[in-house]
Amino acid sequence: MPVSKDPPRPATAATTATMATTASAMTYASTMSQRTIKYGTGKHANVELSPQPSEDPEDPLNWPLWKKHLNLVALLSMVALVGVMKTAYISVNTKIAIEEDVSYTAAVALTGAPLMVSAVAGMASSIIARIWGKRPVYLVSMVMIFMGVVLNTHARGNLAENMAARIFQGLGWGAFDSLVLGSIQDTYFEHEREFIIILHYGVSIGAMLGSPLLGGVASSGPRSFEVQFEIMSAFLSISILLLVFGAPETTYDRVVAFDMEPSTLERSQSPWPTVTYTKEAVMEYLTKMMPWSYQTNNINLPLILQAPRAMIAPTTLLLFTVTLLPYAGLWSLTSSLAMLFSPLPFMLSSADLGALMTAPFILATPVAVILALPLFHWRFTQVVHLTTLVAATVITSIGMLGFGLYLSGAMEMPTNGSATPFSTQWDLGLDRVSLPVASFLLGLLAAGSLALDATIRPVIQRSTAFTSANLTVGLRNTADMHAGLACLRTFITGALIVGIPDGIFEWNGLKAATLGMGVTQIVVTAAVCGVYWYLDENVRRLDGRVMGLIDLSILKRTASYFDESD
Repeated sequence: MPVSKDPPRPATAATTATMATTASAMTYASTMSQRTIKYGTGKHANVELSPQPSEDPEDPLNWPLWKKHLNLVALLSMVALVGVMKTAYISVNTKIAIEEDVSYTAAVALTGAPLMVSAVAGMASSIIARIWGKRPVYLVSMVMIFMGVVLNTHARGNLAENMAARIFQGLGWGAFDSLVLGSIQDTYFEHEREFIIILHYGVSIGAMLGSPLLGGVASSGPRSFEVQFEIMSAFLSISILLLVFGAPETTYDRVVAFDMEPSTLERSQSPWPTVTYTKEAVMEYLTKMMPWSYQTNNINLPLILQAPRAMIAPTTLLLFTVTLLPYAGLWSLTSSLAMLFSPLPFMLSSADLGALMTAPFILATPVAVILALPLFHWRFTQVVHLTTLVAATVITSIGMLGFGLYLSGAMEMPTNGSATPFSTQWDLGLDRVSLPVASFLLGLLAAGSLALDATIRPVIQRSTAFTSANLTVGLRNTADMHAGLACLRTFITGALIVGIPDGIFEWNGLKAATLGMGVTQIVVTAAVCGVYWYLDENVRRLDGRVMGLIDLSILKRTASYFDESD
């Protein structure tokens, strides 16, 4: 084989492939690819760009840095608001049940039902975005959320109106749960993407767990939860402007020219735009912000089924199985806090109920961010994977079992004769239950749940690197599998939120429910660890079959994994 006269190529940014896949792909690329390799600028001048951008200035990868960041800020502002809306009722469910004269189950349905709706909307958003792009889906979802928030500012005392408002919000949540990761992958190169994904994840988790702390205080007045939505509407107005004027379409059919001509396109790294106040400049900018500017060339059944297939891929289902109970258990227990602590003997206010989320916020958010750092992903071997699952399950079980057993045990009448003749369990609760301990146990459950969630991204990346024919397909499948998993978990979680209050209405019921979920999680983790230990590669092969990615014709291609042609 002739020796290449080209200088050695610098190392690429960290890829999602396994070592074997990376080695074979790099060898194949160096011998077969006949195109000019493009590199970064500035301090990244020696980094090979991945994905390789086209020569089109409208390619989202070629956008100026300020435009990428503006798009990101617009999307993250909506992600944060969605997280706040989801947990807005944690501290006021009992108030709603009393004011609207309904059962507690009907009150928590205002959280569970929109979550279930958002799961369906999220999958529909993934399918529609594949055909008509992400921007129209974002804009329609934004309108739905706006309508829901406006209705919620005057819905107190009317359950039907309140539910309608929450359903509108749920219809809007789905897109921002399912599509934002894909938008990040559309606009940022691999060496830029890691921090952005961590930021997205941190904003989502922090807003969701932290909002009850402030929401409980805001809802302590006579107007209850309406104040929360009035505050949210103010921030939503800013997010709407950002989304309409700062978040263009990011879906792009990238065609990379296979030639040896050097790239002449310059990518601006300026964090601030060069503002030109002319009518022509304004019209040009607004033209690029059309509500709908993309449509796929070929609408067919395989295209429509891409996202649903990713949702039922074996890797997605395994991740769903091992992460569901802690995730759904945390949601259902926190949604039932008002039922447990609002009546006698506790009589906690909405502000005090919100304060019970202090430990989950303080313990879980740093765990989520730390385990999302690149160091964890670089060292994500099979041993690290299984060790993480076991350790996270231990923490989760301690939190879940501890919460149920501690509260039920503290509220049981003593049998040693220490109780006074006419005392009840309500007389003993305040002296025997420590609210900080209850909050800490919830924090352990939240931390363990998010530690399990930390395995999701590296496991999905390993699967897509194994099964995808090229980088574009790999990124698409990564986004689809994340979206499918989110939809599955959200739907079941919404159902459990609605169903669990009847089961834990009495303290013995709480004990039985947490004991059942905790023990089941231990068994499930053991089974999933066995599958990963013995059948890991078989699972990934089956992913390719389920998602329609196994095609022997790809072996005849003259391109590498790093080429972006779909």
